[in-house]
Amino acid sequence: MTSEGRNRAGHHGAEMCRRLLLSALAFLCLAGCGNGERQAAVAARIGQIDAARLRAHVESLTSGGPRSPHNLPALRHAERYIESRLASWGYRPRTEIVRTDAADGAPFVNVVAEHRGSREPTRFVELGAHYDSVDDSPGADDNASGVAAVLEIARVLATAETPLGVRFCLFTLEEDGRDGSRAHVRSIRERKDRLEGALVFEMIGYATDAADSQATPARIPLLFSPPRTGNFVAVVGNLRSGGLGNRFERAAELYVPELPLFSANRIGAWFRDALRSDHKPYWDAGYRAIMLTDTADFRNPNYHQPSDVADTLDYGFLQGIARATAAVLLQ
Repeated sequence: MTSEGRNRAGHHGAEMCRRLLLSALAFLCLAGCGNGERQAAVAARIGQIDAARLRAHVESLTSGGPRSPHNLPALRHAERYIESRLASWGYRPRTEIVRTDAADGAPFVNVVAEHRGSREPTRFVELGAHYDSVDDSPGADDNASGVAAVLEIARVLATAETPLGVRFCLFTLEEDGRDGSRAHVRSIRERKDRLEGALVFEMIGYATDAADSQATPARIPLLFSPPRTGNFVAVVGNLRSGGLGNRFERAAELYVPELPLFSANRIGAWFRDALRSDHKPYWDAGYRAIMLTDTADFRNPNYHQPSDVADTLDYGFLQGIARATAAVLLQ
């Protein structure tokens, strides 16, 4: 090859490198712009979750007193309220029979509704909360707070695209051996549903900045040492569910950075007190699930008391948890 040929080849090679570099930069720019646009869209959507609406749900659900098998009018009101709200946003709610021994002759039921995914419509993430309460409590935090968050997320997602399907599950009889969620998990196993995982709300409305307001079942330095101020949401997962817990934590940090959280992700199954809600039947069946909670009686003095009323909740805190959860479902 002559020197002129070598020069031409060198020039051609440099030009190719320049074009490749420009293409790579353009791709990165477009990817960055795309991510920014997606994040802005998610932020705008979850910004529609409204504290006043959350409070209105809690007030309606607690208006009839305890929602238990011994106060069936209040329990039936909750069922009808959930179904009517979901239907008003365009969903087609259905019921799952859990037990048939109610004194009024009607079955105890879960209420379920589905939002079709845009990318993988046959795969689902479930969002759940129990709507019953114990006999002696109107159950504002336990667990009208969780139901309110499910309903408000369902409203906001009704006109949104989610990559996977979202199944909204409102369980009955959690306070009676988790009968509702156990029946539901049996049904998804029988149908062989493609379940990606479940996010379960269990008491998510009580927060306080008072010093030493947070108790804990244990403190293990460097491994499990919750804050001593009860103003955070706890993310509770077993080892199998760690990835789902990570997704919630990333979404909270990105979209709701003001929301304090404590991670018991991957290690939740070590603690007996972390096995008391509707996520446990998922764990028992081998499904991924996390519980999001204000830690119940480790913080809230109104736990299972007549004083668990709507006025005791922090609706800004509840709003933050709902927004972070909705962000998980939108991504």
